[in-house]
Amino acid sequence: MGDRRDDRSNAGSDSGSDVPEKKRETIPDAVDHFLGQLNDCLKVRDVQKVHSLYEDTYNKITDKHYKNKSWPKAEAVADQLNIEVKDDPLFIILYKDLYYRHIYTKLTVNYDDRRASWENYCKLLELFVSDLHEEKTLSVGLPAQWLWDILDEFVYHFQTYSQYRAKTARNAGKEAEIQLIKEHPDVFDTTKVLSYLHQLVRESLVEEWLKEPHNPDGKAGAFTDEMVRNIGYFAMMQLLRMHSMLGDYQLSLKTVQRVDFHVEVPLFYKTAPCHVTLYYYMGFAYMMQRRYVDAVRTFSSILVYLSKTTTVNQMSYQYDFMMKKQDQMYALLLICLTLCPQPVDESLEKVISNKDGKHAEKAERLQRGEELCFEELFSYACPKFVGAAPPDFENLDSFNANESHQRQLKLFLQEVKQQQALPKIGAYMKLYTSLQTPKLALLCEMDEEGLRDQLMCVMHKTRQLVHKDGTPPIEGELQPCSEVEFYLDGQMVHINSHKPTRPHADIFLEHILKFQDILKKMDAKP
Repeated sequence: MGDRRDDRSNAGSDSGSDVPEKKRETIPDAVDHFLGQLNDCLKVRDVQKVHSLYEDTYNKITDKHYKNKSWPKAEAVADQLNIEVKDDPLFIILYKDLYYRHIYTKLTVNYDDRRASWENYCKLLELFVSDLHEEKTLSVGLPAQWLWDILDEFVYHFQTYSQYRAKTARNAGKEAEIQLIKEHPDVFDTTKVLSYLHQLVRESLVEEWLKEPHNPDGKAGAFTDEMVRNIGYFAMMQLLRMHSMLGDYQLSLKTVQRVDFHVEVPLFYKTAPCHVTLYYYMGFAYMMQRRYVDAVRTFSSILVYLSKTTTVNQMSYQYDFMMKKQDQMYALLLICLTLCPQPVDESLEKVISNKDGKHAEKAERLQRGEELCFEELFSYACPKFVGAAPPDFENLDSFNANESHQRQLKLFLQEVKQQQALPKIGAYMKLYTSLQTPKLALLCEMDEEGLRDQLMCVMHKTRQLVHKDGTPPIEGELQPCSEVEFYLDGQMVHINSHKPTRPHADIFLEHILKFQDILKKMDAKP
């Protein structure tokens, strides 16, 4: 809640962790009333009221009373509401979810907060998994947005802990924190994080439901319970994100192979951040697998959607997160269009080519092949990569805290370098229907043998897997994806240059809209 994930900075005073209180905290009446209402609504599973308290009341109280300090400790809240934590742990676990999320959002996070946050997530997710395994339902009624935020923040806390652990390992002045990290290797352990998400997907039966939404065998879980369906579905989205941050793009696409893209109103429409997260990480995975046609299609789809819903999204506290992701996806779209030129939606083309905007200058630098620009845009727009394993604390001399990012950047820049000569060769080929290799080599300012190598590279690099509607995202057919098709016959290059043409209906509709605007302006004049 508040600011989102990658955009947040930990600024402010240190927060406290779960330590015995020397004196009882004073809880304002408005806060006491909110906590009492939340507790009562959770008991009776009033999801609509919980949604209102979570989305509206909580944010207002935070801005008024806890803008620069933490919410009351869980012990103080339990004492205020006369709750026995052993008898009624669920409310306290959910309260701690809000408590630590607020600390991560607004305050400085210390090691105790990180560890306590992990332990609380373990309790909450184990409770969810146990409910799903035994009852095929959840024992608590939570709105879709809160369920999304729980899993979203769980992965965010894992990401920040991995970065914190790597930076601390290289800091000679933090021996005490390093010792704590070494003593508790299970805190945000990668395999445990992945295990929790996989268990939620498996026990919810969401993949079976997505494969066959009807209920032929009398199954429960996602087939009969909307909340179970949501938590399993959201866990799939977070697995996509996890595998992307770990650099396994093949597995990340495999994770979402059952997603309901083909239905009229897919589940990812329920929460805007889920929709954005799915398309951002899926598009990035396509890009890193050199499937630029699919990456452009994916980024274009979500960017057009966001452009049409901007006024609606301004009312959401997720607005800043979505705007940041929108900028990142425009940067990735520019990269993909440079490496594989193709037509995009007219509205996106206007944004990219607008001379007064921030994308036109970047597009020009990319067209000139400036490696620094590729590096800048990639570093700005890529996910926050993390290492799957903790540092080797016995051998820190060779440890590189930024190794995960540098490895992915190196792989990406290698691909860019391999394609540097391709636009130049393609530009000359468009001028001819056939020409001899010595002449083409002269035009491209390279020797004939080098040109032949580059032509083989063009043939390889311009053939991509392209996704076909109705099939899983990971699947595709190998297709030529260049504006120029050619073949070699001895020393002769035979060329078939073609430009994709827009459907006639689109052109007519575009001009109709333009003329309607002209008529409106003429009618408005006195």
